[in-house]
Amino acid sequence: MEDLFRKRQAEKARSRAKDEERLARGEVSPSELQSQNLAFKKVRADRVGFVKSREPKSVKFLSL
Repeated sequence: MEDLFRKRQAEKARSRAKDEERLARGEVSPSELQSQNLAFKKVRADRVGFVKSREPKSVKFLSL
């Protein structure tokens, strides 16, 4: 598991370095780079039903 974590760290570091190089060369603007790096850039809020989690009816919760 620790090896997986280190591999992911190295992958992210390479990606950041590549992004910095692209910015330095002027290939992309900071705002373009930010929009490219958004994790959920293709998710439309009006199409995805994000709902607040609800308490199941069969379980009684006590508030202290």
